[in-house]
This record gives sequence, structure tokens and C-alpha cells, in this order.
Amino acid sequence: MFENEIKLLVVDGDLEWSKKLYRQYSNHKRIKVIGMATEGKDGIGMARDQGPDAAIINLGLIDMSGLEAASRIARDSPGTVLFMVTETPSLDLWKKATAMGVRQVLTRNMAPEDLASSIENEVDSYRSEVIKLSGSMPGIKPGSGPAGGLVRVEKEIQRVKQIVLAVSSGIKGGVGKTTTSVNMGAAAAAQADIGVRVVVVDLNEAGNVTLQLNMGTPESLAARSILNWQYISESPAPEDMEDYVIKHPCGLYVVPGIPTPERLPELNEDLVRKVVQTLKTNFDLIILDLPPSIALDASWVGMDVANYVFVVTTPDEQEVAGLMKVEEILHRLNCVEKCVRVVNKHNEPESLTLNEFYKLYSFPPHLGELPYDPQVKKGRKLGTPCVLMAPDSEYSQAIRRTLNKIFPVFGGASVERNNGAKKSFLGGFFKRKSC
Repeated sequence: MFENEIKLLVVDGDLEWSKKLYRQYSNHKRIKVIGMATEGKDGIGMARDQGPDAAIINLGLIDMSGLEAASRIARDSPGTVLFMVTETPSLDLWKKATAMGVRQVLTRNMAPEDLASSIENEVDSYRSEVIKLSGSMPGIKPGSGPAGGLVRVEKEIQRVKQIVLAVSSGIKGGVGKTTTSVNMGAAAAAQADIGVRVVVVDLNEAGNVTLQLNMGTPESLAARSILNWQYISESPAPEDMEDYVIKHPCGLYVVPGIPTPERLPELNEDLVRKVVQTLKTNFDLIILDLPPSIALDASWVGMDVANYVFVVTTPDEQEVAGLMKVEEILHRLNCVEKCVRVVNKHNEPESLTLNEFYKLYSFPPHLGELPYDPQVKKGRKLGTPCVLMAPDSEYSQAIRRTLNKIFPVFGGASVERNNGAKKSFLGGFFKRKSC
């Protein structure tokens, strides 16, 4: 499957340092420097065109951050093992770099033979993982590495029922709505048992989706803002759609929100419907992160076009008013049957029990609960969703378990679905109802 040779790309603003590596490895038994770039944009192009086995990227490039260059190479050149070099490595940098798909952060002044040894070890480790996974899972092709330094293996796309999921918080913000949207999207994109295309659409005026994924502020991403979708054709080719979305290293696509809150009135009903309808031509799971205010156009239109509405709450008496408002709106839309409750931080001290909370107000029906986990907040700060940073945590398992009830792509549920035997405790509650 792989040759013994390791083709290396060096992306560093100091051309003399790159040339030194070239000379050092000119007679190396395995490593061959095939390209040198002094700017990130050139390195990204070389990686895309030449398909190196490994790339060394300096953190401090001339035209962009080494982290940005690494993220784009991970996206555009799947299978390239990435290394970052810097004068001052740190734990914080390592966390950010691995979230971008980097395998190792190394000291720039380390001896060439030590650097070569690290490159060989990581490339060999990556190749072994790909071979192992390719042998144990049918239809697998070598792919790129997602956040957290884990190797992403692209799975062959299989047919799956398309779902539009709206995630709401009623009338109260701060309950974990966007965090739930981001983690469910990242889990489906990176950890599903079958290859599915997943996109999160940021309909929130605050634009927190890209911030939680360390992709940038809505203002810095204005060129790909959701407002630009008014210019896209109704049935764009996949390559045309790439100008309107951004892709996280884990495989999750994002439609960035409005650049500034002042432009919220431009996010009208017609635009939201067009965005969702257009995305349906290319994606299996479309997650709409709704605004905290249910009275806004983006909220009720999002609920209207969705197959399911997750109302994220915390087990608190103050949440009842929001649930009542959600029920009122959904009754008006004749879509009440698509709504379920997801209780976040259900195990926090002094919170109501799930039974106590449900007795206060029984709408909507309970679908799942997510535990409080300090790693969730840590992941938000680092720009790495908890499901990628700690995939085996109770929170991450709860995210997959809850999403699996409507979009069964994890574990045994996908097998049951493929055998036509899928049944859930929801029974006949979810009937696809047009609004």
C-alpha cells in the first residue's frame, strides 16, 4: 500500500534552514525533500499538487499562522502527516496544533537526525494505522487526520436517510445549545461508522459556531457568511459550494453566521429556506444552530424546515417558560410532533432530577440527557469539541447516543438500520409531517 520512501515538504520562512534540511537528507535512506516553501500559501499549493507523505510547518510563517497552514494542508492534502516546528513549544500550542491535524510539535533547533527519527516514527505509525483500519473495515480509503491528532480514515459514502435537525433553546440562552450543535456535528462527521457529509448552519446572531471550532470570528469570515448564499445557484456543483462553506479538519462543514449582529434583519425567511434547500443537494445531516430568541425569523423558519427540533434545556424551573413558548410556536406551524427535549448538565448539584423537571412541564417529550463535564468548557476554549478531545468521555458517549436516536450512524444502530430492523423507544411518535 505504501512505499518505503518518505516524501517531505518543508514550509518555513527561513529558506536557509530549509536548504540545510535538504542537504542533510540528500543521502538519507528514506526521507527525500521534494519541496520548499517560504510562505503558507505556497506550501498549501505544493502539498495539494505534490501529495507529500509528510510536511514540516513553521509556526511563524510570513503570510499566515502555521496553524492555519496546517489546517488547510490537512484539508487539501489528506494523508499528509503534519509536523509543526517552533522555537518555544508549549502544551497550549500542542493542543491547538493537534486540533488542526498536526501529529507532533517539535523544537526547531533539534538535531537533523533526531528530527528525521521523529518523522520516520510518525509516518510509519500513521501508515500502520491506515493499513490496520483498511483491513478491518470494508471500503475504507486512507484519509486525513482530524482534530486531536487522531487519524481520520475516509469511509466510503453509503446511503443514509437525510435529516435536517434544528437545535433550539427556547427563549433562554446559555444552556449549551451551540455546544450541543457543534459536538453532534463533529461526532457525526468524524466518528460515524459510515461516511456521511455533515454541515452546521450558524443562524445565531452571535456566530459562536466558528468560534467554538477555532475557525475565526464571524467578521473575519464575512466572505463566506450565510448572507452570501443569496448569490448561489439553486443546484450548485460540490466544487462551487466550497466557496460558501468552510471545513474543519475533522470533516465537519460550517456555514458561518452573519458578520455582525446589526445585519440580522438580512437573515430572512427566503434566505434560510434557500440555504437549507441548497445544502440538501450535498449533505446527509444538516444541523441548524438557531438563535436563542424563538421570535426571530431564523428560529421559526428553521423549525419549519427541520425534520426534528431538539430543544436544549437545563433541569431548572426557569426553563418552563421557554418550553411553553416553543410549544406555542410549533402548534402554530403544525409541527409540534417533531420536537423533543435534550437536557444538558442533568447531573449538576442542586439541579432538578429528570423526573422532577418533566413533571413541571411535560412538553416536549424527553429524548436524551447530557452530563456536565468540565472538558466541554475546556474544549470550547481550545477550539476543539469535547467529542474529539475526549471521545470516550461520558459526555461524548451521550452526544452520540442521543443523535443516534434520529440519525443512526454510530455502532450497532447503523447495522440495525441497514437490516431494516431499527426500532426505538420513540415508537410512532416521530411521523414525518410536512409543515
